[in-house]
Amino acid sequence: MAKTVEKIDREALEKAIQSDEELIEELELEKPKGSSKLAKRIGIILFVILNAVVLYFIAKDALSKEPPPVEPFSFANILFLLGGLMCLAVVLGCETFKYILMMRHLGEKVSVRHAFATAALGKYYDCITPSGAGGQPFQIWYLRSQGYSIGAASAMPLSGFFTMQFGFAGLCLLMFVFFNNAMPDPALKITAYVGAVAYLMVPVMIIISGFAPKIAIRIVAFFVRIGAFLRIVKKPNHAIMKAMKSLNSYSRNIKRITKNKKLLIKLLLLSLVFQTAMCSMPFFAIHTFGGKINFFTALAACTFIQAAISLIPTPGNSGAAEGAFYIIFSTFWPTLFWRFLCYYSFIIIGVLIYGYTALVKIIEKNKEKKENAKSH
Repeated sequence: MAKTVEKIDREALEKAIQSDEELIEELELEKPKGSSKLAKRIGIILFVILNAVVLYFIAKDALSKEPPPVEPFSFANILFLLGGLMCLAVVLGCETFKYILMMRHLGEKVSVRHAFATAALGKYYDCITPSGAGGQPFQIWYLRSQGYSIGAASAMPLSGFFTMQFGFAGLCLLMFVFFNNAMPDPALKITAYVGAVAYLMVPVMIIISGFAPKIAIRIVAFFVRIGAFLRIVKKPNHAIMKAMKSLNSYSRNIKRITKNKKLLIKLLLLSLVFQTAMCSMPFFAIHTFGGKINFFTALAACTFIQAAISLIPTPGNSGAAEGAFYIIFSTFWPTLFWRFLCYYSFIIIGVLIYGYTALVKIIEKNKEKKENAKSH
């Protein structure tokens, strides 16, 4: 076993370095096969069914105890509703500003439109892909398609992801230490601790791969062998090589951003504000429908929920998110409004961006046709 590890060390450390050009080429050239497209369609159908079933049972239980609100919203209710929408604006604003800062630092063209589209469409793909795995690959492709250099197109989304992970870990640490009693369910509390640790595994492994690659490959090899023992991983050496390629690519690109300490601090602070705004949404959702809850209690409870459901691989943690929120807050309408704010809104915004882009292309093509017709 020891000899195998040493062999992997030497070979992987030589072969795992993959250039940014190769990374982009793989991303652009890799097209889904017919079976892959079918699997994705089936996955989307199952995802929609799962959402519908969970909301049905929550609504059925809730409406037997809690009739739909019939009284018109008061001025206070409207203010809280606007507060929830403001949280959504802060979330998108923080991500957009992060990309503007990174564009400026890397000497690339600074575009608010591209920064916003990268942020919003990244969240869109996070919401519709299992475990939120689609956001960064799409952002890399999008930035490259808008004329950003290969290095910048790789560095910005990966650095955004890296700092976002630590931003949530920072919020978890604050809530776990100072507001631990906000989570009454012990099982959900323990799951949240485990989820928070798992959430940090990828960024920590990226750091280790950058400063101590031999240690990183031994850690990767350890987990891959466990997967091989459980018959989850079929080709251990190939899996190790692939993991090290990704980690080295992440580490190399993130160093381009994080070597500037002032920029790194700004990105981490924006990520912390982003995560705080996301986890503040339940406070405004509950008060919008006349409920009463302390701000920090709602913030801490939502942080626990988000950490706990991070282990669920469904798109947007669907099913688990609604169920966990309803278990803790026991109210249907705020649950629905909260999920709209933190999940469905990003899908709607993504669809609107795609619709706007398609409309612009149609208008431009029509203009070209008219100009060509006049010239002939």
